[in-house]
Amino acid sequence: MYDPVWKRPRSIEESIEALSETAGAGGPAAATAEGAGRERPTSDISGRAVHARPIAGGTDLAVRIASGIERPSTLVDLGRVEALRVFERKGHRVLVGATVTHGRLSDGDELRDGARVLRMACGRVGSPQIRARGTVGGNLVNASPAADAVAALVALDATVHVRLGDGTASDVPAREFITGPGTCALGSCDLLESVSFDLPGEGARSVYLKAGQRNALAIAIVSVAAVYLPGEGRVRLALGSVAPTPVRAEAAEALFGDRWPGPRGDDGLFGEVAERAAGSTCCIDDVRATASYRRRLTRVLTERALREVCRRS
Repeated sequence: MYDPVWKRPRSIEESIEALSETAGAGGPAAATAEGAGRERPTSDISGRAVHARPIAGGTDLAVRIASGIERPSTLVDLGRVEALRVFERKGHRVLVGATVTHGRLSDGDELRDGARVLRMACGRVGSPQIRARGTVGGNLVNASPAADAVAALVALDATVHVRLGDGTASDVPAREFITGPGTCALGSCDLLESVSFDLPGEGARSVYLKAGQRNALAIAIVSVAAVYLPGEGRVRLALGSVAPTPVRAEAAEALFGDRWPGPRGDDGLFGEVAERAAGSTCCIDDVRATASYRRRLTRVLTERALREVCRRS
């Protein structure tokens, strides 16, 4: 019978200590906010056992344990670490702790206008039950190319804050945090602490659009997160589930910045920008969709997103 050792730290320092002790006992510790993430030197996608996993919501890890894919000998429960539950605004900067749930962000009214994209993305994660348990940190460290919250964070130009195993801090741009399917920028005994971003400026608008095989409880075939910055005359576009990692459509962003609003206004420009986003992305083939279908969806969703965020008042 599977009977792991449970550790219940009360602080980030105690969490790092518990993971370091576990690693020192003879096995690698993949330190993540929810326990479902992978780190570059130690990936368990092949099914090999790892020695320890941190766990918060457990919406991914519990499934992997139940199916026998993973059997960590130690689980480090982050539920009592208050520092990981912080959700606050300081000036124009928003800080979201690793164990803040999707439900907390989607059901509250703190994220509006330019930051609404994150609220919308968290509201599209799984079911109400999953949103009540699943965490933003877990969405990041699970490192799925289709992760809803990650696409929104990339569009918000967010920064991921990591506490390293030696106790020092490290900041990683959200767009660089996921390094491939199931892998992220966490080393052995590192812990994802929080994520932060600047609130977009006055008049900014944002949206998150997602296409799946059904309206709920579906992994994205394509997702688009758009943040329009009218004061700067530009837009940020992040695409999910089209490549091995969430990506910024930089070529499309540049085209928009060069042409908006221009003498033609938005007439035809949104379609051209959407076409550039689809054409400049090397879309993946997998069991959910072909690359060509993903390109078509990318074009459609990007144009729809641009029309929504750039609508005339």
